[in-house]
Amino acid sequence: MKIQTLNIFLLALIASSLSLSSCKKDDDDPDDHDHDHEEELITTVELHMDNTATGDHLTATWSDPDGPGGEDATIEAITLDTNSTYEVSIEFSDESGDEVHDVTHEIEDEAAEHIICFDPSSGELSVSRTDSDGTHGIGLESEWTTTAAGSLNITISLKHQPDVKDGTCDPGETDVEVEFPVVIQ
Repeated sequence: MKIQTLNIFLLALIASSLSLSSCKKDDDDPDDHDHDHEEELITTVELHMDNTATGDHLTATWSDPDGPGGEDATIEAITLDTNSTYEVSIEFSDESGDEVHDVTHEIEDEAAEHIICFDPSSGELSVSRTDSDGTHGIGLESEWTTTAAGSLNITISLKHQPDVKDGTCDPGETDVEVEFPVVIQ
């Protein structure tokens, strides 16, 4: 009787371990839509700005290489000319590991699910997205127009909007949000 009880116990143990292991989701399964957009760590946001009149090129970077909760991010101020237009491109990356992971290409590949939102704190700067997913703007490319001199901040947010993208910044989840100080002179 003891061997039979032991066999039943072993069979139950094997069956339960098999059922537990079969519940594990496979991250590489292309049909597993729960893993279509795993949160990316974005530690660096870099702006490339070209003055359309003068051809001057500016770069500004927000960087938090150890991610949230560690050291404070470093932020470069942006200095723009008054009454000017800038063509701006933005890059997102994860620099937390041994190698830099470019997240920008993933945003391009999933353009119908992403939008970059620009929120200047005053009217001396206006921003319009110049790239599109075919229906709505994305924001990896944009045009910034300045008017009078002043100091302000611009908040830049990358929003993930699967199945809810409508061209506005309201729906979806925020993947990263950064604020740059801007001086217009």
